[in-house]
Amino acid sequence: MIGDALRARIETYAASSKERNALFTSAAKGTMTAEHVTLYLANVRALVAHTPLHLARAREAATIRKDYALAAHYDERIREEDGHEAWAVEDLAKVSQRAKNGRTDVLPSMRGMLEYIESVIDEDPTLYLAYIMFAEYLIVLVGPDWLDVLEERCGIPRSAMTVIAKHAELDKTHVQEALDKIDDLVAAPEKLPALRRVLEGSIAQFDRFCEELVNTPMGTSHVAPSARRIAAHATPS
Repeated sequence: MIGDALRARIETYAASSKERNALFTSAAKGTMTAEHVTLYLANVRALVAHTPLHLARAREAATIRKDYALAAHYDERIREEDGHEAWAVEDLAKVSQRAKNGRTDVLPSMRGMLEYIESVIDEDPTLYLAYIMFAEYLIVLVGPDWLDVLEERCGIPRSAMTVIAKHAELDKTHVQEALDKIDDLVAAPEKLPALRRVLEGSIAQFDRFCEELVNTPMGTSHVAPSARRIAAHATPS
């Protein structure tokens, strides 16, 4: 019930995003430059670097609540995330060579997304499941098509976007597992409204990031701290 409700909303968003989301429309118009993609990958790197931290935060919060099944789920997911940041780092090195003024700073909207995720976990670690499902299912639904358009109309080869391609493939399994488990992991069905709220918040955060990314000036190079340093400043669980 809960999994199906969340899945339906993500599918609706994915279907409309190709015409409404700034990231996808910019690629379709051929206006996404190597500079934009460099900045995109730098922010994805930061997000991916935080994922194990967020999972650990959620695991500990679930343990404090004595929700051991949920804690075990997050513990398993931590191990599955090992090495994913390296994909973004390798892609960034490839694409940045094409960019004349490539920026690698973490945008305010991405920092806002990271803070939003942490606030969701701190409110209730169960609610983090809604964000995870959104992030993973969206990339499965639209990731491959976006990569095709990015290559055909913007000249960014798929071989330089492995962090998206690999997640799109890997998350097919994760999404099905999440759908199978979510009703078991969410012990209280009355949490569905809160999960819906988090899903809508996640969509809004993602749209905000995409909008800021495509509208960010690319004339000046900014070099931000590495994802590892950024992650080190995250509030510990």
